[in-house]
Amino acid sequence: MTSETEKQLTLPPASIWNQIAKISITEDKPIMLDYWLDSLEKKVLIGVKENKEKLLVKNAEEYTSPISKIYKMDETYIICTENSIYLTSTKIETRRISS
Repeated sequence: MTSETEKQLTLPPASIWNQIAKISITEDKPIMLDYWLDSLEKKVLIGVKENKEKLLVKNAEEYTSPISKIYKMDETYIICTENSIYLTSTKIETRRISS
């Protein structure tokens, strides 16, 4: 990675990592960052199905397992699903999606 690329790359705040590590250890789930950059560009959303089930969604083909818990820390959502922990910006939308 070049220094120019590093300057453009926005990382999750350092202040949240202790809490994320605790959640990951206690729930035995991996920390996933594959939605982080897209969330900064508002290319992901929290989708709510008719039955109130919530999913983290990139598009019709890419989405997570159902969300079990959402924490908010320092402009970051820590989103726990059935299988993993995802980090996103708090600037993402929440909206109704079809099943």
